Amino acid sequence: MFMQSQNRRIDRHVRRGSIVALAVAMIVSMLAISGYSINLAYIELVRSEQRLATDAAVKAAGVVLGTSQSVDTARAAAKAIGAKHQVAGAPLVLTDSMLEFGVSTPNSNGSYTFTRIDNPSTATTINAVRAVTNLNQRAGGGASLVAFSGVLAQSGGASGSITKFSPTMSAIATRIDIDLCLVVDRSASMAWDLTNASFSYPAEMNGKSPIQNYLTKPHATLSRWASLQRAVGIFTNVLSQNPFYPQVALASYASEVEFGVYNSTLASLDIPLGNNYSGIPAKITALGTQPLMGNTNVAAGLRVAIDELLNPSNPAKKRVTSTKHIVLLCDGMMTAGSGDPVAIAAAARAYNVRISTIAFGAQADVALMQNIATAGGGTAYVAINESQLTQVFRTIAATLPSVLTE
Repeated sequence: MFMQSQNRRIDRHVRRGSIVALAVAMIVSMLAISGYSINLAYIELVRSEQRLATDAAVKAAGVVLGTSQSVDTARAAAKAIGAKHQVAGAPLVLTDSMLEFGVSTPNSNGSYTFTRIDNPSTATTINAVRAVTNLNQRAGGGASLVAFSGVLAQSGGASGSITKFSPTMSAIATRIDIDLCLVVDRSASMAWDLTNASFSYPAEMNGKSPIQNYLTKPHATLSRWASLQRAVGIFTNVLSQNPFYPQVALASYASEVEFGVYNSTLASLDIPLGNNYSGIPAKITALGTQPLMGNTNVAAGLRVAIDELLNPSNPAKKRVTSTKHIVLLCDGMMTAGSGDPVAIAAAARAYNVRISTIAFGAQADVALMQNIATAGGGTAYVAINESQLTQVFRTIAATLPSVLTE
């Protein structure tokens, strides 16, 4: 009997000890799970803080790059804005190696590809800044976990009483600047009517001798030139509504002709690059107050436009952040000049100048315009009449790049 009582007491002590051990184990497990959860929540908080700071820094760099056109100034702005943001209780530190400058280009699926430029100080085009940040630059390196840091040590943290972590964040900001040069054909055929018949002039000009018409200014409302004037007016009106305020230039081309008091220049820059939107259609009107003379030297018009976009006379207009475009219009065949406009377009594309073309009228060399656009990385449009020409200009103005970001 005594032995049975002793055994029962021993069993109770054993069970009590087992329950205490189990309770301790459960408490430790619960504390570990709680600590793990706290740390995970803290890591996500730090990541959110770092994301906001990285985004703000790279956006600041993009804005300052556009206003200053200086990589060094943009880099300093990113560092200053980053330092104003607290990440895990300390300012975000950006180094030069964390900031990359380059070009963002669109893909067919709507995304954009960032290409880093190793020496941005000598680049002709820079429209994007990428920041890749981490927390290793802060004092002590990385951020410290706040609870039971040893629990996560085996998951990749540093061994010891304090575990560090350093997320990596990447952000790209692209500056949206557009420099565009409209290049129009002012050869003699632009005074013809819209019947698409050679040497057919509108209204009272029809039936006169070719030399009389050649030396007469184009009809104010019924000529191809008049259609161009109206379409360009709509084009510049749509451009003026673009929130990024594109800079626009106007160039025109024909060939060199002198006939008594009348003459025609090969190619000319009629409106320099700037925001003078109303000046573009006004200049086309002014050009139409004189006879349109000469043949069609497409290469000459392209050269003037490329020179204005890449080497404007006013250095303040040379924006490395800009996407550069040429819109080339021609109503006939290339009948003058020895330069190859397709080769010129390909060379311009290497300098990030994109060329789109408009073949205006049934007599335009559609194949040549297509080849120029292909070489220049742009789009080839065909407009048989004024209505189609107006729609083409609306489309071009409305679809200029408006968002370039990651």
